[in-house]
Amino acid sequence: MDALLARIQAGLASPDGQSRLRAAREMEALLSDRLDEGASDWTRAVDALLTPMLAGLGDSEKGVQVHCANCLELLAHRSEAVIPALCAALTPPDGRQAWTAAFVLARLGLWSAEVGEALASALGAPDRDTRWAAAGFAVALGRSHPDCVAVVRRTLRSPNAVARKMAAYCLGAMGEYAHVAADLAERLADPERDVRRAAVLALNRLPHVDPAIQRAVARLRQDPDEFVRRAADAVAARWGV
Repeated sequence: MDALLARIQAGLASPDGQSRLRAAREMEALLSDRLDEGASDWTRAVDALLTPMLAGLGDSEKGVQVHCANCLELLAHRSEAVIPALCAALTPPDGRQAWTAAFVLARLGLWSAEVGEALASALGAPDRDTRWAAAGFAVALGRSHPDCVAVVRRTLRSPNAVARKMAAYCLGAMGEYAHVAADLAERLADPERDVRRAAVLALNRLPHVDPAIQRAVARLRQDPDEFVRRAADAVAARWGV
């Protein structure tokens, strides 16, 4: 066991991405096997692997991030050291380690302001998979945590246009359980066409949209961008405007 843990540690510390990926895969297999065997003492594994697992959340290899996240989620139910360590990794909120730590905590159903800030930052991430993962977790957490809806509302005013677009998507889904039409209506005049289109499509998902907002969408039939015009025309027509 000790030799295997040492080999995994060395692999996770390797400068070679494929070596780190193999070690992360081996680590998840080891922990899964121990779980299947009904192991009750996880102290050695946590002591040996917690620090490299946390570092792996920010690895440049996406597969390493995934394996480390899965391992931390597994261990969070078996060691009191894991959740505080994940919470500490949320700061600063604007990097891969914080984003993936927030994803693990969200999968565990845990909310905090720091989780929200990391998810908001991840909505503007360069990587598409990261953005959509953050959106999914934000929508799920928002059902039971109104503060999460508030964080997404603030993100709708982010200087990052990609984050604004993703926030609009989230609010469209959150419309099942939150009043967000007025927030989305503000983005109909956004300087970025993708944000305007996202706001139109998000409003289309809401169970109720005031007539004044419906008319504002209809006016986007005159938008300079063809795709915004098409979206606005389709949505306004569905409303009979």
